[in-house]
Amino acid sequence: MKGAAQIPVSDFFSRLLEEAGYKGVFGLRKRGKGKAFYSLFVDSESLKELDPFFPLMPQNAAKAVSRFTFHEASPHKVAVILRSCELRALIELVKLEQAELDNLLIIGVECGGVLPYEEVYLKNRAEEVYGAYMDALKKGELFDGLRPVCKACSRFWPENADIVLSHVGRDEPVFVFQTEEAVDLAKSLGISLDLPAQRSKASFELEEKRKAFEKTLVEEVKSQLTGISGLLSLFGRCISCHNCSHVCPICYCKDCFFESATFDYEAESYERRVAKKGTIRVPMDTILFHLGRMTHMATSCVSCGMCEDACPMNIPVSRVFKVVGDELQALFEYVPGKSLEEPLPLTTFRYDELHEVEDA
Repeated sequence: MKGAAQIPVSDFFSRLLEEAGYKGVFGLRKRGKGKAFYSLFVDSESLKELDPFFPLMPQNAAKAVSRFTFHEASPHKVAVILRSCELRALIELVKLEQAELDNLLIIGVECGGVLPYEEVYLKNRAEEVYGAYMDALKKGELFDGLRPVCKACSRFWPENADIVLSHVGRDEPVFVFQTEEAVDLAKSLGISLDLPAQRSKASFELEEKRKAFEKTLVEEVKSQLTGISGLLSLFGRCISCHNCSHVCPICYCKDCFFESATFDYEAESYERRVAKKGTIRVPMDTILFHLGRMTHMATSCVSCGMCEDACPMNIPVSRVFKVVGDELQALFEYVPGKSLEEPLPLTTFRYDELHEVEDA
């Protein structure tokens, strides 16, 4: 970390557009009561609706950034405001050649977590709890109404961001400049970096509280994941809508194997299964879908919680994927989104690894 400064949020981003040559600011736009969506701001007037702290994730923003940088890097300078899990997902997508970082200034939000869709869209409680949410973060407290995986997230400081917008344990937000590029930008705008470039004490206290909740969450999920009966109990009510894969920032395949003709069974296939088992569940292969998806993306899962929020059957998808993903990532000594230089485990072959699995 290089330095920090306390600047009004809208003023800083307005200066990027008006003085620093940036053509856009990508961030969360609050519109109406308790509603927000990601938007590309191109003028200072519209920035009045920018609210990077609003506790809603309409989608994992890494997917949106991937879409506008997929074919080529942005031709213009754009500031991109991302939560920590969104930034880590974006780095994974860059490794998967699904996004480009050139010309992007990454502003990472010290993430307080987000509310489940049910609270925002069905109960319309986002505006109601916003004040209590912000007060809890100022005190470094664990806000109770968050997505479960948000409450269990201890990596909420965006380490790889050029600039961190820090607000946990602070009365007013502080911009922490972490890279040389960010410091040069501050100098060009005449911003004095006169504050300590560090996390607040409350931020570290919140991290410990989330680690404690994470331990409880892991124990609960593991107690349910007991053999095939556990899988049937957790995923048995899946209706094969595939919403979880559609919203996942890591599931990027245009032609998904699980939505291919491979699973368009002929009548004979059903007859054979009925003859063998006496009865079959329709749709078939729902557990296979979840297990297959885990093998594809568990090493890159950033536990953003989008999959669980999108599930119409209230299956704890993100909690299961977090537990499985954390163990698999630990096996490969890999933290998704930590470094662009660290190769993806699934694309790396080593002669000398996983002998403990062979010997088991």
